Amino acid sequence: MLLEKNTVKENWEQLYDEHAAALVLYARQWLRSASDAEDAVQDAFVRLLKSPREFGDRPVPLLYQAVKWAALDRLRREDRLERRQEAASFLEPAEALFEKALESNERREQLEVAIRLLPEPQREVITLHIWGNLSFREIGQTLGISQNTAASRYRYALRNLGASLNKQEMTA
Repeated sequence: MLLEKNTVKENWEQLYDEHAAALVLYARQWLRSASDAEDAVQDAFVRLLKSPREFGDRPVPLLYQAVKWAALDRLRREDRLERRQEAASFLEPAEALFEKALESNERREQLEVAIRLLPEPQREVITLHIWGNLSFREIGQTLGISQNTAASRYRYALRNLGASLNKQEMTA
Protein backbone atom coordinates (compact mmCIF):
# COMPACT_ATOMS: atom_id res chain seq x y z
CA MET A 1 0.00 0.00 0.00
CA LEU A 2 2.83 2.41 0.81
CA LEU A 3 4.41 1.74 -2.59
CA GLU A 4 1.13 2.58 -4.33
CA LYS A 5 0.79 5.88 -2.43
CA ASN A 6 4.36 6.89 -3.29
CA THR A 7 3.76 6.10 -6.96
CA VAL A 8 0.61 8.21 -7.01
CA LYS A 9 2.46 11.07 -5.30
CA GLU A 10 5.33 10.83 -7.78
CA ASN A 11 2.88 10.88 -10.70
CA TRP A 12 1.21 14.02 -9.33
CA GLU A 13 4.59 15.66 -8.79
CA GLN A 14 5.51 14.89 -12.39
CA LEU A 15 2.17 16.29 -13.60
CA TYR A 16 2.79 19.43 -11.57
CA ASP A 17 6.31 19.84 -12.97
CA GLU A 18 5.10 19.38 -16.54
CA HIS A 19 1.91 21.47 -16.45
CA ALA A 20 2.16 24.04 -13.64
CA ALA A 21 3.23 26.97 -15.83
CA ALA A 22 0.41 26.43 -18.32
CA LEU A 23 -2.10 25.90 -15.50
CA VAL A 24 -1.04 29.19 -13.88
CA LEU A 25 -1.49 30.98 -17.19
CA TYR A 26 -4.92 29.38 -17.53
CA ALA A 27 -5.92 30.54 -14.04
CA ARG A 28 -4.70 34.10 -14.84
CA GLN A 29 -7.71 34.52 -17.12
CA TRP A 30 -9.89 35.00 -14.08
CA LEU A 31 -7.54 36.17 -11.35
CA ARG A 32 -5.86 39.52 -10.83
CA SER A 33 -2.32 38.41 -10.05
CA ALA A 34 0.15 35.67 -10.78
CA SER A 35 0.36 34.78 -7.10
CA ASP A 36 -3.41 34.24 -6.94
CA ALA A 37 -3.18 32.04 -10.03
CA GLU A 38 -0.37 30.01 -8.47
CA ASP A 39 -2.49 29.59 -5.33
CA ALA A 40 -5.44 28.40 -7.44
CA VAL A 41 -3.22 25.78 -9.11
CA GLN A 42 -2.05 24.61 -5.69
CA ASP A 43 -5.65 24.47 -4.46
CA ALA A 44 -6.66 22.39 -7.47
CA PHE A 45 -3.86 19.88 -6.94
CA VAL A 46 -4.68 19.56 -3.25
CA ARG A 47 -8.37 18.99 -4.00
CA LEU A 48 -7.57 16.35 -6.60
CA LEU A 49 -5.07 14.59 -4.36
CA LYS A 50 -7.64 14.42 -1.56
CA SER A 51 -10.33 13.14 -3.92
CA PRO A 52 -11.14 9.43 -3.77
CA ARG A 53 -11.84 9.31 -7.54
CA GLU A 54 -9.65 7.52 -10.05
CA PHE A 55 -8.48 9.79 -12.84
CA GLY A 56 -7.46 7.26 -15.47
CA ASP A 57 -4.49 7.62 -17.74
CA ARG A 58 -5.37 11.15 -18.97
CA PRO A 59 -5.71 13.41 -15.91
CA VAL A 60 -4.59 16.62 -17.67
CA PRO A 61 -8.06 17.78 -18.82
CA LEU A 62 -9.30 17.15 -15.29
CA LEU A 63 -6.46 19.32 -13.97
CA TYR A 64 -7.60 22.21 -16.13
CA GLN A 65 -11.19 21.80 -14.92
CA ALA A 66 -10.03 21.75 -11.30
CA VAL A 67 -7.87 24.86 -11.84
CA LYS A 68 -10.77 26.71 -13.45
CA TRP A 69 -13.06 25.94 -10.51
CA ALA A 70 -10.36 26.81 -7.98
CA ALA A 71 -9.74 30.12 -9.76
CA LEU A 72 -13.44 30.94 -9.90
CA ASP A 73 -13.82 30.06 -6.21
CA ARG A 74 -10.91 32.33 -5.38
CA LEU A 75 -12.39 35.10 -7.54
CA ARG A 76 -15.75 34.82 -5.77
CA ARG A 77 -14.02 35.06 -2.40
CA GLU A 78 -12.12 38.15 -3.54
CA ASP A 79 -15.29 39.75 -4.88
CA ARG A 80 -17.07 39.20 -1.58
CA LEU A 81 -14.13 40.74 0.25
CA GLU A 82 -14.13 43.76 -2.06
CA ARG A 83 -17.84 44.33 -1.55
CA ARG A 84 -17.29 44.24 2.20
CA GLN A 85 -14.42 46.67 2.01
CA GLU A 86 -16.20 48.90 -0.53
CA ALA A 87 -12.93 50.17 -1.92
CA ALA A 88 -11.90 49.63 -5.51
CA SER A 89 -8.47 51.15 -4.87
CA PHE A 90 -7.27 47.83 -3.42
CA LEU A 91 -7.09 46.22 -6.87
CA GLU A 92 -3.62 45.25 -8.01
CA PRO A 93 -2.52 46.45 -11.46
CA ALA A 94 -2.57 43.77 -14.12
CA GLU A 95 0.67 41.80 -14.23
CA ALA A 96 2.36 40.63 -17.41
CA LEU A 97 1.03 37.36 -18.86
CA PHE A 98 4.35 36.30 -20.32
CA GLU A 99 7.47 35.68 -18.28
CA LYS A 100 9.82 35.30 -21.25
CA ALA A 101 10.67 38.44 -23.17
CA LEU A 102 9.37 38.62 -26.71
CA GLU A 103 11.17 40.60 -29.42
CA SER A 104 10.21 43.79 -27.64
CA ASN A 105 8.21 44.93 -24.67
CA GLU A 106 5.92 46.83 -26.99
CA ARG A 107 5.04 43.71 -28.99
CA ARG A 108 4.53 41.72 -25.76
CA GLU A 109 2.18 44.39 -24.45
CA GLN A 110 0.26 44.42 -27.73
CA LEU A 111 -0.19 40.66 -27.57
CA GLU A 112 -1.29 40.76 -23.93
CA VAL A 113 -3.88 43.42 -24.74
CA ALA A 114 -5.13 41.40 -27.72
CA ILE A 115 -5.45 38.24 -25.62
CA ARG A 116 -7.27 40.06 -22.82
CA LEU A 117 -9.73 41.51 -25.37
CA LEU A 118 -10.79 38.06 -26.58
CA PRO A 119 -14.12 36.75 -25.34
CA GLU A 120 -13.59 34.37 -22.41
CA PRO A 121 -14.50 31.16 -24.32
CA GLN A 122 -11.94 31.97 -27.03
CA ARG A 123 -9.29 33.00 -24.50
CA GLU A 124 -9.82 29.71 -22.66
CA VAL A 125 -9.37 27.61 -25.80
CA ILE A 126 -6.26 29.54 -26.89
CA THR A 127 -4.69 29.06 -23.47
CA LEU A 128 -5.55 25.38 -23.27
CA HIS A 129 -4.36 24.62 -26.79
CA ILE A 130 -1.19 26.70 -27.00
CA TRP A 131 0.10 26.79 -23.42
CA GLY A 132 -1.71 23.75 -22.07
CA ASN A 133 -0.83 21.69 -25.13
CA LEU A 134 -4.25 20.01 -25.07
CA SER A 135 -5.91 18.60 -28.18
CA PHE A 136 -9.31 19.90 -29.21
CA ARG A 137 -10.83 16.63 -27.94
CA GLU A 138 -9.22 17.20 -24.52
CA ILE A 139 -10.30 20.85 -24.53
CA GLY A 140 -13.83 19.73 -25.28
CA GLN A 141 -13.73 17.33 -22.32
CA THR A 142 -12.30 20.01 -20.06
CA LEU A 143 -14.87 22.66 -20.97
CA GLY A 144 -17.85 20.36 -21.55
CA ILE A 145 -18.15 21.24 -25.25
CA SER A 146 -17.64 19.29 -28.46
CA GLN A 147 -14.21 19.11 -30.03
CA ASN A 148 -15.64 20.89 -33.11
CA THR A 149 -16.78 23.78 -30.92
CA ALA A 150 -13.32 23.93 -29.35
CA ALA A 151 -11.70 24.02 -32.80
CA SER A 152 -14.11 26.73 -33.96
CA ARG A 153 -13.41 28.88 -30.92
CA TYR A 154 -9.69 28.47 -31.59
CA ARG A 155 -10.09 29.61 -35.21
CA TYR A 156 -12.21 32.59 -34.14
CA ALA A 157 -9.66 33.48 -31.47
CA LEU A 158 -6.80 33.42 -33.98
CA ARG A 159 -8.80 35.56 -36.38
CA ASN A 160 -9.67 38.04 -33.60
CA LEU A 161 -6.07 38.15 -32.36
CA GLY A 162 -4.82 38.90 -35.87
CA ALA A 163 -7.40 41.64 -36.36
CA SER A 164 -6.64 43.17 -32.96
CA LEU A 165 -2.88 43.14 -33.54
CA ASN A 166 -3.30 44.65 -37.02
CA LYS A 167 -5.55 47.34 -35.58
CA GLN A 168 -2.98 48.13 -32.88
CA GLU A 169 -0.19 48.39 -35.47
CA MET A 170 -2.26 50.74 -37.60
CA THR A 171 -2.94 53.07 -34.68
CA ALA A 172 0.67 53.04 -33.50
